[in-house]
Amino acid sequence: MTGRNLGALPIAAAIAVVGLMACVPAFANGGDFFEELSATWQTNADEGVPYFGFVRDQSGKLISNATITATTASGSSFVVQADNMGHYKIPGFSKSVDPKRVQVTCSKPGYRLVSRDRRILRGASNVPIETDCTLAPNPGKPVS
Repeated sequence: MTGRNLGALPIAAAIAVVGLMACVPAFANGGDFFEELSATWQTNADEGVPYFGFVRDQSGKLISNATITATTASGSSFVVQADNMGHYKIPGFSKSVDPKRVQVTCSKPGYRLVSRDRRILRGASNVPIETDCTLAPNPGKPVS
């Protein structure tokens, strides 16, 4: 190799590092989405724990407009729709509802639920509970 070609290698490496750094917020579960949620989760003392999360396919691509349902042990439910980025937020039920007994499910026509990953911040009380859903195309049913 000539000195001219070796000089391009550090430039290419620097470009790759800068490009990778630009993607870092995408790896942080939606960047400022959680920051916005955490700033508002304790604004109403009468509300219980809120829920939030993301809906993705098996390759990790976010799925927009999925339906998310949170159901309490007594059968009360709250339904929201994921935004265009696959994010959702469900306000807390009353403080009398045990957040550990709330089931969060995700659905979308043409898809089936493959898995749910629930994350609870240990050691802290009354913090949002994250539930991420993975959906897969349902064979035989059209994807909308």
